[in-house]
Amino acid sequence: MDWLSDLAAAMGGTLYPYLGSIATAMVACTLVVLHGDIQSFIRARIRTWPFLFRTLLYIGLIAFGYGLLIAALAPWLAQQLAGLTAQWLLAVVTLTFLFIGVWAERHRQI
Repeated sequence: MDWLSDLAAAMGGTLYPYLGSIATAMVACTLVVLHGDIQSFIRARIRTWPFLFRTLLYIGLIAFGYGLLIAALAPWLAQQLAGLTAQWLLAVVTLTFLFIGVWAERHRQI
């Protein structure tokens, strides 16, 4: 069983240089799955607003709101992931993307 632990450590160790990209992908994928719920929530509240204001709010939400969330959360998440051992990093990254994939499937995003 030591070979399995060594393999997980070697594979997990290769992820460290890419933690910024991995964290960005995790946050972005989460926002993609949540986008429909967020959009429905906002649409219900601004349905009576004029077209121009609804459009500007939507642009602001997508361009600045989601961008700000990704820019703020991804470095923090990368820092948290960097504190894990290689074996745990491999497990957390793998399970997180599997969870997001199943979640997306259940929300009919795939």
